[in-house]
Amino acid sequence: MNELSSHLKQIQKAFSGEAWHGPSLMEALDGVDAYMAKRRWVDGGHTIWELTLHTVAWKRAVTHWLEGKEFSVAEDENFPRPEQGDDAEWQHVLNEVKIAQAELTAVVSRLPNEKIYESPPGRQTVYSDYLFGIVHHDLYHAGQIMLLKRAAEKEVLRGKVK
Repeated sequence: MNELSSHLKQIQKAFSGEAWHGPSLMEALDGVDAYMAKRRWVDGGHTIWELTLHTVAWKRAVTHWLEGKEFSVAEDENFPRPEQGDDAEWQHVLNEVKIAQAELTAVVSRLPNEKIYESPPGRQTVYSDYLFGIVHHDLYHAGQIMLLKRAAEKEVLRGKVK
């Protein structure tokens, strides 16, 4: 396995599972419904919904940068809030994160291994740093989502007990 294949494998594990450390991003999101996703479980913190769309925005940013395209994440795209906040919109968000991941992995799979320590056109950061970074980003936010999900589950259980 070459280095690029190893990066691609880690990107996929951080997103959808079989990681040694704990839940991937999609495992963290498993079982989260629209109510859990849109509620602010920690005052001043982000919601699961906002964190999920944040990962979409940055997957798309990295995808563009790897392709040598100019791209920036607008403030309203960084941690966007739900419009309706219903189940249909939440399912759309979950679909968007899967699409962004597929777009990212398609671009990564086409990168030439010999360029891994070079920078994409117009960028200062080398390809491998973006590849490591997106793994770290997914796992960081998966951890946040797990904490929020646990808070949500505790409230739901308390509500059922009463």
